[in-house]
Amino acid sequence: MTVDLYWNIALISSILLGVLFLMSLFGLDVDELEIDGLGDSFSFNALIAFFSVAGWTGYFAHNKTDMSSTLILFTSIAIGIVFYIISIYFLNKLKGIETKGNIEIENAIGKTGTVYLTIPEKQSGDGQIQLVIQGGLKTFYAQTKNESIPTGTKVLVYDLDNGKLLVEPYNENN
Repeated sequence: MTVDLYWNIALISSILLGVLFLMSLFGLDVDELEIDGLGDSFSFNALIAFFSVAGWTGYFAHNKTDMSSTLILFTSIAIGIVFYIISIYFLNKLKGIETKGNIEIENAIGKTGTVYLTIPEKQSGDGQIQLVIQGGLKTFYAQTKNESIPTGTKVLVYDLDNGKLLVEPYNENN
């Protein structure tokens, strides 16, 4: 491979990487491209980073060293692969810290909370409770099968009924 080819690969992929970065600043994520069978091991952004790093490595190796063309090619590919793997690793870490706004109400079962609005007796109406779920304090509609539960009472969520939490007074001594 000639120095011009490395230069072209480096320049084009660096420009693409810059465009992808600018797009991500405006909320446009190109990395949602999925290829069946590759799972989390493929990323368009990491692929562009591979070509950018491999291209610049080849370009500088041609200009600054006296290595053979074959050795430059293998070195460029090896360093590109290392950066690809590092990019995949960090992109997967970032995906792991993404927050989704979806609350899974089933996660409330077994948790304790506090009555926010009085819960009417025998499921005759809805009250509200507040509890910490998925890292945040949330308010949910709740019902009880027993006597009404006044505001401020600590309750235990034991089930769901039509998307509403079923609760009973919580006694810490039990």
